[in-house]
Amino acid sequence: MMLRFQWDSLRRGDHVLVHDVRTAELGLRPAVVVLIDSSGIRRDFAVRYTDGPDAGRVVRPGRFATHRDPLTGSADCWRCAEAKAG
Repeated sequence: MMLRFQWDSLRRGDHVLVHDVRTAELGLRPAVVVLIDSSGIRRDFAVRYTDGPDAGRVVRPGRFATHRDPLTGSADCWRCAEAKAG
């Protein structure tokens, strides 16, 4: 989970970790920010996965499914908490 100021400070080329909603365990995937859209009310961005069978796929994750890479302070993320408990 990213705080608003972390989300707003992302730039193209930044490395992030994204919970992959296409998998049941919502595992973290490494990705790189490739597109930033600040034309609307809220800032939105797209990332490109850098590993796995679908490396290169571009997705638009939400702020609560995204972490800075390297991972620090994931204690407030329910997805990370579920993965540790399971």
